[in-house]
Amino acid sequence: MSRTRRLPVLVAVAVVLAATGVAVTLTHPKNPSGSPSGLSVAINTESSALYCTGLSNGPGPAGRVDFYNTANGPRNLSVSVVSSLGTTWSGALELGAHQGQFIQPSVLDQSTKNATYGVAVQVSGGGVVGEEIEGSDRAEAPCVNQGSTRWYGTGFDTLTGSSANLSVYNPTATAAVFNASIYSATGVSAPQSFQGISVPAHTQSTLDLGTEVVNTQNVGVSVHVLRGSLEIVGVQDSKGSISLDPGQRHASAAAWFPDVTTVEDATAQLRLANPSDLVANVTVSVSLGEFKIPAQHVTLSPFSTGSIAITPNPAIPASGYASLALRSSVPVVSTLATGSGSVVLLSAPSTPVGEVFVRDFTALGFDAATVTNTSSRVVRLTVSTFSSASPKTVSVSGGIKLRGDATLTLSSLFSTFSTAGDAFLISASSPSIVVALTLPSRPRGVDVVSPLNGR
Repeated sequence: MSRTRRLPVLVAVAVVLAATGVAVTLTHPKNPSGSPSGLSVAINTESSALYCTGLSNGPGPAGRVDFYNTANGPRNLSVSVVSSLGTTWSGALELGAHQGQFIQPSVLDQSTKNATYGVAVQVSGGGVVGEEIEGSDRAEAPCVNQGSTRWYGTGFDTLTGSSANLSVYNPTATAAVFNASIYSATGVSAPQSFQGISVPAHTQSTLDLGTEVVNTQNVGVSVHVLRGSLEIVGVQDSKGSISLDPGQRHASAAAWFPDVTTVEDATAQLRLANPSDLVANVTVSVSLGEFKIPAQHVTLSPFSTGSIAITPNPAIPASGYASLALRSSVPVVSTLATGSGSVVLLSAPSTPVGEVFVRDFTALGFDAATVTNTSSRVVRLTVSTFSSASPKTVSVSGGIKLRGDATLTLSSLFSTFSTAGDAFLISASSPSIVVALTLPSRPRGVDVVSPLNGR
């Protein structure tokens, strides 16, 4: 859908949000071990919630939060928007079966400058998912239905011309308190100003990493929420190019990055942080067409950061997309950093899950779109297609076999994948699949976006 076609919807939503003043009552979230999205909520549940943060009203086009209803019946959404300056709005939306709608928080905030936003949505039932999209349409992050008590991210740059912030939203009815620790190549620090930070109920704030970590590359962060729970998204501004990093809720000894660019003029690195007191020996296997590429290695000291260059790298040919599998002797935090020249765009690894929702929210199409089986056993896939041409019709294809450690393009699974406006729900017989998506870009593959895959 083009921006021009979205405009009438935006106007209608803005009017509804400004005029209705619907009160939103938010439930206190549990402290989950995973990072659930609307996909993890049963369709027949009485109510569910979505929380999003990371958008701002900075220069350029306004960012938005896109909602999609995967259920066979309508859903009513009570929406609450709060800015970092304390301004709030509330309103209501109705989503028909298999239909989408969006809001643009900054458009509702004409009088406020230099603000960031948190969005809370209470849904009458399950099956609604949300994705926030930065104004350039080049960065996305999933909304979640629960806050977390632990958050990790890495790869942030505070070099001259760049900024790195944590967008922090408290969706609960009580104040939350958190500590943040910083990792770099030289070790860990716990700045006093990053300790005991209070976030009042239903408010949004930002933590500027550059206030304590000056002119530094590859900064890692861990957040420990001492009271309550928070939704956190890392926002990297690299010379005006924005990326949204949903981070990880725990370090991991394994990670997968199926579509990593190796083309000329592109840069790609795996940026790593070791949040433990043990040495981390990290090995990355690289698959790239018929080339035989030696495994890449790095050793991380306790509480430090490091990286592995994928391109440019004399051991890895410049030849399209590579598939990476990371293994570490101890759990680490990993991020894919892509870009061109000195511009860095961050994207977190996808956690293997059993269900993934894919939709072209930006109407730009995809340059790469694949599904990978991270296990050694065959999994069976079922694909439900929500057609934009026939919103009430869902076609289901089942019995698709994906062998162990294999990757397939989504277009090979279903011929309608490139149809603008369609949405797809991919279900697997075991929670072992990851979906990777990149947008069209120059150089190829530097704009990586997140599917709704269990966050």
